[in-house]
Amino acid sequence: MGRFDGFLICSDIDGTFALKKAVPERNLEAVRYFQAEGGIFTLATGRYAGYSDDLPVRVNGPLITENGARIYDPALGRTLWQFPLDGSGPLWEWIDGKNVSYVALRFTDGPVIAESGKVVQTVLDHPAGQELLQIICGGFPSPEDALAFRDCARETFGERYDIRRSWETGVEFISPLGGKGNCLNCLRSILGEKIHTFIAIGDYENDLSMLRTADRAFTPANACEEVLAAGPAVLCPCSAG
Repeated sequence: MGRFDGFLICSDIDGTFALKKAVPERNLEAVRYFQAEGGIFTLATGRYAGYSDDLPVRVNGPLITENGARIYDPALGRTLWQFPLDGSGPLWEWIDGKNVSYVALRFTDGPVIAESGKVVQTVLDHPAGQELLQIICGGFPSPEDALAFRDCARETFGERYDIRRSWETGVEFISPLGGKGNCLNCLRSILGEKIHTFIAIGDYENDLSMLRTADRAFTPANACEEVLAAGPAVLCPCSAG
């Protein structure tokens, strides 16, 4: 029996566990100790499934990727759950009509970058059979511009998409059936009685659903105001040192 048998920690990466892949040694030591004592440590990220391979930490549970559009098990090398986007035309035409610096489209086979104003053609040219999981609109001149774009998208499309910021100047679209919180509930189903306590750690808008779903929620002191206002326990700020 380990001290942390039955506990799962699900952590965001950027701004929470690491800064630009630089993971503080104290975080790595804490994860190694937690896993050695029976705990399951995994990550919930807006990045793609293989991103964690380049980090100096190995998860021992399924990953939540693309901000909750997919659950991927690195031990099995396959996707367990995924939540594709509605890929109809009005969204592409709407994005093409906005002043967006770049658009990243993440399909099941990997990311594709679309130039602003060419999203429709990029989607049409992508190989058949690949489902779209995530749209990332980035490079807004300011956080205020990103917020205005997010709010306009929500007003235009209602609940058809889950639309959130993952950083100050980036707005992402995923299926409303996905999200980090919904994926955490999927992990409850996958892991069953192995886990009695789900712990979530995150710092930004895209983490809110996970923090609200977890049994215990934490955030670094550098979290955005919306997360801090939601009331999770506040930890020390994330730093690369």
